[in-house]
Amino acid sequence: MSEMTQRREFTFGELAQVDREAVLAAERRRIVREKWKVRGVQITILVLVLVGWEMLVRLGIVRELLLGQPSRVAHFLVSLTLDGSLLRHTWVTSVETIIGFVGGFVLGAVSGLLLWWSKTAERVIDPLMVALNSLPKIALTPIFLLWFGVGLSMKLALSLSTVYLVTFLTAAASLRSIDKELLQLSAALGGNRWQIFRNVVVPSAVPWLVSAMKLSIGFGLTGAVVGEFVAANQGLGYLLLYGAQIYDMSLVWAGIVVLLLIAMLMYTSVAAFERWFLRWMES
Repeated sequence: MSEMTQRREFTFGELAQVDREAVLAAERRRIVREKWKVRGVQITILVLVLVGWEMLVRLGIVRELLLGQPSRVAHFLVSLTLDGSLLRHTWVTSVETIIGFVGGFVLGAVSGLLLWWSKTAERVIDPLMVALNSLPKIALTPIFLLWFGVGLSMKLALSLSTVYLVTFLTAAASLRSIDKELLQLSAALGGNRWQIFRNVVVPSAVPWLVSAMKLSIGFGLTGAVVGEFVAANQGLGYLLLYGAQIYDMSLVWAGIVVLLLIAMLMYTSVAAFERWFLRWMES
């Protein structure tokens, strides 16, 4: 009798496990369907906008000179890719953006977190950085032109400086969000300043720095493009400016499309790094 009861309980347990797996599988399918539904709506809206835009230009309702034309944008993307010029411009802007982004983020994160070691330094430096960050970054261009000339260094400096300021201020703001009781408990347990900084301050700042990393992508790309607007003979900023000078909006839109793709690729890479880093931190 007891053997039959054990066998029945085991069967019920199996059924419960199957039910849980079925519910989880159904939930996963629902999430996938919802994801594809959103993607379908987004693609439909994009197609409708492009078709409507093309028809407005072809019917003469809107002038191609002022708005461009999707078919000509596609033509420029294909022709410039085939002759290699688009890849060259994209490579130059990507290098400037990545170096400026990585350099500005590392320097901003390190210097911002180091303010924890001195409250006096934080009170002195933080307001100055806030004021400098509120300054339009393009105003720094003449200074960088005099310091670095019209070459690659000027674009890197402009991209790096914009990323640096955002990251520095974010890192400094993270210091004010640290749980004071956690700091006091760490000190009471005998932790020295370096141990508290490494085991409490830095981990507490990680979510802030990840947010700053995502935000800084656009700033780094903007700095590189603005530098190319001012002085360059290659790069996507130069391509945009050249298209505007010859009154060809389709060429301008082609450059904007490539910039958008670069930004999306960088954001996707940062998001993937964030997921990996958070899993590593948890483990």
